[in-house]
Amino acid sequence: MLSLVAVGVPLAEASELHVTHGGAESNTCIGLIRLGVRAAFVSRLGNDPAGDRVAADLRDAGVDLRWVRRDPGRPTGLMLRETSGAPAWYHRVGSAASGLSPADLEGVPVEEARGVLVTGITAMLGDGPHAAALALLERARGLRVVDPNLRSGLWGSDRAPELVLPLLERADLILGGEGELERLVGSRGRELAERCHALGAREVVLKRGAEGAAVSDGSGWIEHRPLPLEDADPVGAGDAFNAGYLAARLSGRPPAGALEQAARCGAAVATTIGDHACFPALEEIGGPR
Repeated sequence: MLSLVAVGVPLAEASELHVTHGGAESNTCIGLIRLGVRAAFVSRLGNDPAGDRVAADLRDAGVDLRWVRRDPGRPTGLMLRETSGAPAWYHRVGSAASGLSPADLEGVPVEEARGVLVTGITAMLGDGPHAAALALLERARGLRVVDPNLRSGLWGSDRAPELVLPLLERADLILGGEGELERLVGSRGRELAERCHALGAREVVLKRGAEGAAVSDGSGWIEHRPLPLEDADPVGAGDAFNAGYLAARLSGRPPAGALEQAARCGAAVATTIGDHACFPALEEIGGPR
């Protein structure tokens, strides 16, 4: 969606807005590309100037857009937000992405992908997007990755457990905020990870804010606590973390190394304005190709 950001001031007091774009899955695609992993985005954009801007930015970032459909009857979604970390204002009812359905996966070689990622945001956009998210995971033969990414103000926000738990039950790797996962399955820390394993996930990563992150792969528990940094704009940092972790695991790095890379990617995005503009390249974080 198109994103208009009030930098350093409340939205109501802003005299100008920073124009960019955002979206959990698309942000992650950009991060993966920066880390040397090919990534394709499957979605819908409106056939409007906002959709043109988003498509151009994603194309310039190297994201494969072959399976992004332009919807002539629905507008591109819009997000208005601040850099304070306050909840964003979404204008996504009736948007192009809310018209997604399993039919949008026709012709997409899902089974050939080394990994697929979907977030709870997609599941909470509408019945069609929810069905598409489930179909993506059920068709996938590679690593199935789910981030619950709960957001208020969406169509299904008040039914998050009902809509998002079925995604978690189909995941091999869960990458989630500890508080969000607690809301869905209860508990925190290692017990929370065990509950996610019980749903079927082989690997569970908990994003814990200022406390860092932790991973459980069923055989051990690893924590990573990075040095504290002052956030300039925290939105998008979780998506950058996901890209860093997923790229590392797809390259064969162990969970501990993946956590470190993920934390560095998340910090780089959180300390700059925008969802993805300063995502580091692979050579900047010292990871293997």
